[in-house]
Amino acid sequence: MGRAVAMTLLIVVAVGMPGHAGPPEGPSGRMVRDEVAEGLLRYRKTNDSEKRRALLRQLAPTGDPRVAVALGEALASTALPYPEITLLAEFYLPLEKRGSTDAVWDWWRDNEADVRRRADQLP
Repeated sequence: MGRAVAMTLLIVVAVGMPGHAGPPEGPSGRMVRDEVAEGLLRYRKTNDSEKRRALLRQLAPTGDPRVAVALGEALASTALPYPEITLLAEFYLPLEKRGSTDAVWDWWRDNEADVRRRADQLP
C-alpha cells in the first residue's frame, strides 16, 4: 500500500506541476501593412482624376480620418465635387445630418480641425 501511495504521489507531482514560464517573446519583426496609408499614397501620386476618385471610393468605407481629410481637401479643390460629397456623407456624417450637400459642407467646416487632429495621430 505504501508503494501505491508513493506512486500516486509521484504521478500527481509530475503531472500537476506547471512548467516554468520563459521570457516573453519579442516582437515578430514582421511589418504591419497600413492599407489606408498605401492607398492614400497611390491617390496622391495619381494624376488621373477618375483613378483618384476610384481610390477614394475604395478607401472611404474604412472610416479612417486620413481618408476624410483627403475627401475634404478634394471638396475644396474640385469644381464639381459630387463623388467626394457623397462619400463624405455616406461614410463620415452622422445619419441625421445626411441629406443635402450643404449639410456635408457644414459638417466639414465644423469638424475639419478635429478630423485633421485625429488623422495626424495615425501613421
